[in-house]
Amino acid sequence: MSINKILNLLWRERCMGCAYPFPLNRYGFCRECEGRIISLESHIDAEHFHIFKYDGPVKDAIHRLKYNRKKYYGKRFALLLNDFIINNKIDNFDVIVPVPLHWKKEFSRGFNQCAIISFYLSKLLKKRYVAGVVIKSKNTPSQTAMGKKERAENVKGSFTVKKECLIRGRKILLIDDVYTSGATTEEVKKVLLRSGAERVIVLTIART
Repeated sequence: MSINKILNLLWRERCMGCAYPFPLNRYGFCRECEGRIISLESHIDAEHFHIFKYDGPVKDAIHRLKYNRKKYYGKRFALLLNDFIINNKIDNFDVIVPVPLHWKKEFSRGFNQCAIISFYLSKLLKKRYVAGVVIKSKNTPSQTAMGKKERAENVKGSFTVKKECLIRGRKILLIDDVYTSGATTEEVKKVLLRSGAERVIVLTIART
């Protein structure tokens, strides 16, 4: 193999799913990983949308974004959400809001992946991105081993709206990466509506 081919392999962008330097689609997945991604054809209602099953390449890509500091994956996920929104004609919203992390968790990780995705999505859609309008004021324990009821109790009262004037009367697109029991997104949605938002649409990359 020539030195140029070796260099091309070393510097080529890698698949978000398998991390190999294969040719990628517009969302950053190779052909093999693309074929393993499970799309969710049906949605709960007109205010909850989940694009993929949280499994395989999508699960691996989200994990790399969050824990391997692959922040540039946020741009690719934003493009994916953008195309989903356009294709499904989801346009009844004014502002984009990310599900927040507690400041200790965000400091430890170095970023909020939902905020990165929301920022780039706002640029693609030419919609307003509102940061810091809702914060996680309570540092709750990990929900990994909890059931649905425990998760709901765990996040109850843990979110606070800080800038009501920015959401009052607004229709909000709430962005999260993974929807498991729905406890987190539903709690955020509840406090946004309680603080004067007219409507909250939940959009996540994947659902378990």
